[in-house]
Amino acid sequence: MCLQILRIIYAEWSDTMVFSNTTGMAVYTENEVCILKDKAFCVTGHREKLIEPYKGNPENFDITCTAIKMMLDRYISGLMDEGYTTMLSGLAEGFDLWAAECMLKRKRYMENCHLIGVMPFMRHSNGFSRKNKELLRVVERYADYLVTTCDDFRVEYGRKLTAVTNPDLYRKRNYFLVDSSTAVIAFCNKDEFRSGTSQTIRYAMRQGIPVYCFGIGDVYELLDKTGLMKGDIYNELLNRKIEPCSRDMFF
Repeated sequence: MCLQILRIIYAEWSDTMVFSNTTGMAVYTENEVCILKDKAFCVTGHREKLIEPYKGNPENFDITCTAIKMMLDRYISGLMDEGYTTMLSGLAEGFDLWAAECMLKRKRYMENCHLIGVMPFMRHSNGFSRKNKELLRVVERYADYLVTTCDDFRVEYGRKLTAVTNPDLYRKRNYFLVDSSTAVIAFCNKDEFRSGTSQTIRYAMRQGIPVYCFGIGDVYELLDKTGLMKGDIYNELLNRKIEPCSRDMFF
């Protein structure tokens, strides 16, 4: 099946076809697909382990993550209200997988709602927690397509370029996400300039692609206003308007 979200350039089933080592699902290479990006957006954001809990209290970690997910869901709804139908997720722990999970929930009741998972390399999930590996399995099984920007099973991320390590794997994946989209949802703090997320944001802005961004400070402000009750958070976000962030925030 080839949905009108992605065109398969080379679809012959052959010995060179690669499969996920997490689920065994078929994975296309970046050269085998052409994503129809007019209605596609991508996500980029911090990993779960980098998130600081509200007021520095470890007991608030869960509600902090819940608030991030609820803000993310509001941003996704805002873009889909504008006609976007397809999300590209980089399948990293934290924000990427949370976003993919949001789209899978929508796919249960929305016909025109699609998810493409993009791996930076085939063994990218080796260091995932058990919980996130299970979430990745679900995402891979129910995504419309899986794509990788490095299909060599021997290669993984490393600070030096060798036969089996490459320092550019995540950047290549991130740029592919942006190049295949016409909008970006980002979770990134304004004062972070060296992270992969901020690098992705700056790349998107240089391409003239709108970036809809919020950071942990925005999440804390939300919790300051609503308290820690999910119902109050939901009501506060319900009618919140989303707008692209200013270029000045990251340059």
